[in-house]
Amino acid sequence: MKKTVATYKQTLFDIALQNDGTAQSAITTALRNNLSLSDDIEPGQEIELDDTPAVRPMVKYYQVNALQPATAIDERITVNGGINYMGIEIDFIVS
Repeated sequence: MKKTVATYKQTLFDIALQNDGTAQSAITTALRNNLSLSDDIEPGQEIELDDTPAVRPMVKYYQVNALQPATAIDERITVNGGINYMGIEIDFIVS
């Protein structure tokens, strides 16, 4: 069984793409590790992976370019603005 160690702000989708080459493997990775797809992964957390053959072009791309995708939202850098922060009848009027 293959294993990997999560880095800062990696999601199961990031780990799946980096190690297996498809987002689909995030589902089997979640099940194998008793996690939900939306669970936060802690840096240093060991994740068990499938032994299925990886989709090589994507995996090789990440390896050759020394990339580790990490796309989880960081609350500290969220900009206070946009539709999530607007109030009806306060910031805009609905007619």
